[in-house]
Amino acid sequence: MADAVEYVFIGKITRTHGVRGELKVLEGEGCSGAWRQLAEVFIGDDPSKCRPYQVTRVAGGGKFAILGLREITSMDEANCLRGKEVFVARDQLPEPEEDAFYADDLLGLAVENVAGVRLGKLVEIFDNGAHEVYVVRQGARELLLPAVEDVVQGIYPDEGRIVVNPPPGLPGLDES
Repeated sequence: MADAVEYVFIGKITRTHGVRGELKVLEGEGCSGAWRQLAEVFIGDDPSKCRPYQVTRVAGGGKFAILGLREITSMDEANCLRGKEVFVARDQLPEPEEDAFYADDLLGLAVENVAGVRLGKLVEIFDNGAHEVYVVRQGARELLLPAVEDVVQGIYPDEGRIVVNPPPGLPGLDES
């Protein structure tokens, strides 16, 4: 039996672009852009309900990409994909550089301080314009940790954890 495909979330289709069926994609937080070189994407409501499409063109920069697909050639066809999510097969992405990670590889990891005290689980990563921010949740408590060298001391996906040295006075840190 073949192994199941592992998908990585790339972004969401926000609208059509032009009359030839191109799509405007808002890339997800932490998206490296490595997907832009791939020949195939998967589109659907979630990874279990997606289908493959052949990429003919990717253009644009920043958080938005214009995506052309061989199977979609009109604005009406493109409109049917509005609001859908875009994924790629994990095994098609290049390996990240040393000490770099795909966001999907970090989500769900335990976050602990340098003393080994569990602070919660990494549930989201977003960019605030200056740097990425890790959203760590434990119960009702939510911490927003700047993903900068002084704070993030180590990332160990194989061990299922991230070690941080939170800045003093961080809101939510001293709450029970």
